[in-house]
Amino acid sequence: MKHKILINVGENPAVLRDFFQYTDKYFTSVTTTDIWKDITNHFEFVKPDAYVIFMDSPDSESVSRILTLKTNTAYNNCPIFVVGKTDDCKEFEANHPHAANMIIRRPISADNLALTITGYLEKGFEEQIDDNHKKRILVVDDDRTILKMIKAALDDKYDVTAMLNGVMVERFLFQNNVDLVILDYEMPIMTGAEIFRMMKANEKFARIPVCFLTGVSEREKVEEIMSLRPRGYLLKPINMEMLLATIANLA
Repeated sequence: MKHKILINVGENPAVLRDFFQYTDKYFTSVTTTDIWKDITNHFEFVKPDAYVIFMDSPDSESVSRILTLKTNTAYNNCPIFVVGKTDDCKEFEANHPHAANMIIRRPISADNLALTITGYLEKGFEEQIDDNHKKRILVVDDDRTILKMIKAALDDKYDVTAMLNGVMVERFLFQNNVDLVILDYEMPIMTGAEIFRMMKANEKFARIPVCFLTGVSEREKVEEIMSLRPRGYLLKPINMEMLLATIANLA
């Protein structure tokens, strides 16, 4: 069953086009405007499972609308997802830390945005018990250069473990609390898909978010990856800005 999503794209028509083009299999999407009456009417008639607002800037009027939707039970406690540029998201989160259920930083592809939203809706909201600890990320890739590059980019903020293959992944997950697994899709010995299925089959770590890496950009291969329902995927060569934004949204 598809989730019903109410979308406010603001001044982002290209985002709307991509969102509808690539997320039809996940959502029944309805758009609304910045006019408050339009928003409330859509909430009444659509009864959305989620409200997604593409924030141009965290101005007072936008924030006021979000706070009203968040605090008024007339809107069915609908989860609110705010999508915006990194600096705008940081400002919004600093000033209004509980206004949205999830703040999603751009750049993010339509596919990854859809996976992030569906992952939240299917899992439900779980507060982090300790926000001060370094989140642990496991990176699995048979390319040493990629492992070194990712580890160097993340080491300051995250506790990163790198593996050249998937042989030890299951044991590592049993012994450690992991917040995110970044997984090469095509590897010898044990493929990313095999590791992913192993994780989903085990209750202990089935809910750990997985982000695939792949060097193949053909739509058929991407759809093959997406059919597994990971929480995200990134194309090689890796765009470091996209990597950091994706990890901030998932971990």
